[in-house]
Amino acid sequence: MQDEFNISRRKTLAALGTIGVASAGAGLGTSAYFSDQETFENNSLVAGELDLLVDWEEHYSDWSADEVAAGDGEIDWTMSQPESPGDYYGFPVCADEKSVWVNRSDTIGPNGESSQDLFMNNTSVDAFPDADDDGVQDMFAESEACSVLADVGNDDDGLDPSGARTDGPDTRLENGDPAPLINLGDVKPGDFGEVTFSFHLCDNPGYVWLNGQNVSAAENGQTEPEADDPDEEGPADEVATGRDEIATAEVELLDEVQTCFWYDEDCDNLLDGGEAEGAAPCVQIVLDASGSMDNTDDDSTTRNEEAISGAQTLAKEIIDAGGRVGVTFFSASGYSNGASLEQSVDDAAATDVTATQNAIAQLPDDGSATAIGEGILTADDDLSNCSNEEEAVQIVVTDGSNNAGTNPSTAANDVTGGDADDHTDEIFAVGTGGASESQLLSFARPMNDDHTFLTDSGETLDDLLSQLGETVLSGEKVFFEGSLRDALLAITDGNGVALSPPNSDFAEGTDPDGAESRECFAGLSTNCVGFSWWLPVNHANEIQGDSTSFDIGFYTEQCRHNDGSGMNNEAVDNPDEVDA
Repeated sequence: MQDEFNISRRKTLAALGTIGVASAGAGLGTSAYFSDQETFENNSLVAGELDLLVDWEEHYSDWSADEVAAGDGEIDWTMSQPESPGDYYGFPVCADEKSVWVNRSDTIGPNGESSQDLFMNNTSVDAFPDADDDGVQDMFAESEACSVLADVGNDDDGLDPSGARTDGPDTRLENGDPAPLINLGDVKPGDFGEVTFSFHLCDNPGYVWLNGQNVSAAENGQTEPEADDPDEEGPADEVATGRDEIATAEVELLDEVQTCFWYDEDCDNLLDGGEAEGAAPCVQIVLDASGSMDNTDDDSTTRNEEAISGAQTLAKEIIDAGGRVGVTFFSASGYSNGASLEQSVDDAAATDVTATQNAIAQLPDDGSATAIGEGILTADDDLSNCSNEEEAVQIVVTDGSNNAGTNPSTAANDVTGGDADDHTDEIFAVGTGGASESQLLSFARPMNDDHTFLTDSGETLDDLLSQLGETVLSGEKVFFEGSLRDALLAITDGNGVALSPPNSDFAEGTDPDGAESRECFAGLSTNCVGFSWWLPVNHANEIQGDSTSFDIGFYTEQCRHNDGSGMNNEAVDNPDEVDA
């Protein structure tokens, strides 16, 4: 199976041949540490005793007519920056120079989808899990991940189209065999693509590295236009294999394809929030006013008092960053409609720290029933006052399950469905007291653990709300940008790129030895990493015929009794030793 870019005279630039998750732990011998390597190497997934499972959704734009189709019409897109860029999303993801801008604020789809929603659906080529074979990943709860995502090994063709693949022309080779995960047959200057990998740590926390191996590149001869191009260098028969040779190879494709990696916290295949979207958020803080909020969890401070203190800190962070804050309380017996809008995001007070903190301080605790769904619906009505340039966010705080009014899952689906009457982009669910992870997931949107915060891990409600400010404001974090050559050198350097949860202060790509800010990824957690690539239009003939192939993946080690520096057993030369 060929896992490579193949560019010929007929194919101005051929394909991203393969993205695999490779055993970048290769050369690591047996150790006292549990470890596991998930790989897409030759399209197979391998899982060990420290269970690491992987899923993905892949997009590719080759400028075909179906990408901009919208039923009987066409999506709203432009190749020039629009007058109101906040209403549009620019592609390629991460690129400074955008190839296309797609409207993300209109509602033109049959189910109220925006042009951006339709563009993402139209360019999606492969996903797992994907039971309906539409190329879009099926939704699943975090609590289901370790059962939904099976251990897929080398012995059962893990990426076989009849198994863990979207069944379509992009997932098969001409002979019908399974294609590499990224298998693009006719890439040209101006094309771009993206894949978001999601890795799941089952049972135990772990340190995680993004790594790679089996890198190679080749000139594959030179066509006449390639040889005549002034940017063409190096011998026509050059073949580079391994990291050292890749570092100095004169294969132009390695430098012309551009890449980036980021923590895709909401797993939506886009770089969201903060500077990525150019505006501070427009936030409704939605607080539980039911009677149980008068209870204490530490025999000193009531949940109500913690909620007030944490929400006041959170509001200050958002307003100081240029955002707007509204306030909603919910309690079935306390309010005739189950919820009360205490402060609108459209009020002048929404940008006044003192006024907003005073509004939060009025949170009562004398209601008898919990009406989470009504709070979500009330807050969404007010978020209609957010501009298209602002991310409309709900932060919902509760200490138990819903027992009155609209089901919170139904309400969350209604307000984030994309219809003209839906105004909420994200819902963060914060729980204390009797709240559970499954209850929070029922109304967190997107439905993943990046949008759920629970005090059962030891933090107080005050702590969680303070931490949430950084998440809401910072946006998703890019941890690598550079050419494909730079990317391959980074992921094949030692153990690869050391990762840490995106809200930690750890600097990716640094030597993790003794790095106090490096943190483990939690067990039973979902974590997404986006990989974007694009070929700028100002390059063409010098890359004709060039090819490159590589594996990319994730490696994990247990956290217990481990400093996060990574096992390094390259010196082990016993032939009986095996990879960890």
